[in-house]
Amino acid sequence: MVSPIGELLACSKFYFELEGLEDLVCKKVSGVDITLQTAGDTKPYGVTKNAKSVMQATVTGVENKKITVEYVSTVEDIRLLQWYSDSHSEPIAGGGTTSKGEVKSGSLVFYNQGGDEAVRYNFKGCMPASYKSTKMEAGSTELATETVEIVYENLHRVK
Repeated sequence: MVSPIGELLACSKFYFELEGLEDLVCKKVSGVDITLQTAGDTKPYGVTKNAKSVMQATVTGVENKKITVEYVSTVEDIRLLQWYSDSHSEPIAGGGTTSKGEVKSGSLVFYNQGGDEAVRYNFKGCMPASYKSTKMEAGSTELATETVEIVYENLHRVK
């Protein structure tokens, strides 16, 4: 029997793909968050005849949060750190970046129970804001990971 609300999506059936880095092993994604900035929505901006208050919410901008993507590290692959390094000036020497300001596109894809793409969010203008590697600990049973915080210009759900 099919649910009247449609198929539910599982949080474990996803992938975050990044232009040129589509084959990385993704462990976690968080922080997909957009806020419309508004004015005139918290208190009256004026009054009219008979002292009637006037309010109107007006969108004044959009605020995008950072996306945090955690990948499983491999011995041979240094592309995430390289992307971060290429996207930022050398701290002491300054100057331009190796990537010359190039940004990437990305997508967060959810898959249904049949393994087919069910939902897709496309991100444009992606750039790494921070990079960190996993915490090392004697006796740990965790896999080594790399975490990248990504800033982006816009987000659209296309599917």
